[in-house]
Amino acid sequence: MTVEAYEYETWYTGSDQPATTSGTYATGQTIPARTPLGQVTASGEFVAWDPAATDGSEVAVRMSAVDIDTTAGAAKGPMIKGGTYNPELVNWPDGTTDVEKALAFVGTPISLQLPAA
Repeated sequence: MTVEAYEYETWYTGSDQPATTSGTYATGQTIPARTPLGQVTASGEFVAWDPAATDGSEVAVRMSAVDIDTTAGAAKGPMIKGGTYNPELVNWPDGTTDVEKALAFVGTPISLQLPAA
């Protein structure tokens, strides 16, 4: 008899309740779910977080809740605004350093915590 192992994905890792909201994603993006988002100060729209930016999007304030495609134009969509999540399952931008990951979401209701062993 063969027994299959189920690998449980631990996305929620704390006692904080997950919280979502709706926001406007800026045009011209393809963003996978669980990607950190920054908010462009001039427009109020959300884009993939870029720690090197200087337009407001250098601060991670939310995460995409689902895959987003705004190549045809800006669109409203769901985003994560609070809760505690596994940092290993976040879709970090290529080249994100450990320090940037540790400082992402500071001052927001989003927390990152590895699952309990």
